[in-house]
Amino acid sequence: MSARPLRGLAAWMTAAWVALTLLRRLWRGEVVVLSQYGAPVVRLLAIALVFLASCAEKVRAVQAEPQDQDQETRATPTPAPEVVVDQEFPDGLTDADLQRAYSWIAPRTLHRYFYPEAMGEVAGSVPIGDMGEHPLPAMREPDEEMRQRGEVLQAAIDAHRRTAHLGPTAAELLALLDAAEALSVYDEWFAGHLWRHARTLRPAPVALLARIERHLRIVHALTMAQASTGPIEFSAWRSKAGPPPGWQRLRVPPGLVAAAREAFKQGADAGTWESEASLELTVARGEVVLIKRAGETRIAAGAPLRLRRLDVVRAPAAAVLRHPTLGELALPAGAELGAWNVAQFLDSAARAWVQGRLRAVLDGEATAVTELEAVLPAAHEAIRAALADAEGRETGGRTAALRLLLQAFDE
Repeated sequence: MSARPLRGLAAWMTAAWVALTLLRRLWRGEVVVLSQYGAPVVRLLAIALVFLASCAEKVRAVQAEPQDQDQETRATPTPAPEVVVDQEFPDGLTDADLQRAYSWIAPRTLHRYFYPEAMGEVAGSVPIGDMGEHPLPAMREPDEEMRQRGEVLQAAIDAHRRTAHLGPTAAELLALLDAAEALSVYDEWFAGHLWRHARTLRPAPVALLARIERHLRIVHALTMAQASTGPIEFSAWRSKAGPPPGWQRLRVPPGLVAAAREAFKQGADAGTWESEASLELTVARGEVVLIKRAGETRIAAGAPLRLRRLDVVRAPAAAVLRHPTLGELALPAGAELGAWNVAQFLDSAARAWVQGRLRAVLDGEATAVTELEAVLPAAHEAIRAALADAEGRETGGRTAALRLLLQAFDE
């Protein structure tokens, strides 16, 4: 016989003995009060029982706690960390920094150092051995730290040129952007070049897109600032002798950075990246999340939505977007929509409309160019295919307008 039944039997026997004793005293007419010796013992026993019972409850709770925590962890997924990207004007930027950068790499010349990768979207058609060397010009800079930063940028460009045809990662593109901004190199073509690679990555690199937009906003703010400070002036050296040490072809007007910082503070946007090659949509059914500058905004059914080239739309559940010309775009659950892949969500009627407008352009209809320009995110794939098909054939110059449309979309 086990110990538990014996303990239970002993407890019942004790209880029965106590009950019989009390009944016998009552039957005899005696007062039912514990003696001076028994009362302290009973009180002590009651206190001990209560104390032990509370200890047992705490032990059971501690033993069960890890299991409960594990179950709660499994039931509640850990939320993804919020992406925070600096959208402020660079604090340390000065007129002297811009002067050094423009004297080193003149505006609108940065593309030369990405050749031949810059001649197309990727360098896959160019053998790596034929890429040639196009190093950045030597920095005439006494500051050793600046020279080292120049070497970092040169190394980043070299690595990018070698691997661009393989498809750079978001981290590699961010490193290239960091290296350029560390030397106060702000260039609109450069931002567009980064975007041409970033737009194909999935999931969309929202942090990189936000950094590209910040770069474009700084470029636009610097352009706006020249309205009050005067333009960045170029002066050619007019002597047969070489220019003296320290001569600068470009002159940054005093106060340019301060004026640009104020323009940025007043809300300078990304310029043409804000106003062109966008798509005006409406959420017809469901709910979507618009990611702009790495911030998320939930947009419910019936609300308008403007998709720019630097934005991403995600559908947590199935949703439908509507365009006045293209009709409905059905997004399955988990879909990710950007300006690059709009065409894959078009229905057959919208695809037929785009093809019809392309044929109209090639037939010389001027209004068809404007219609395609209004839906560039949805039409750019078809335009590329049409230009590839027309390669080598006489078109009477009618493909020139399509090439300009693609340039407006890509840059």
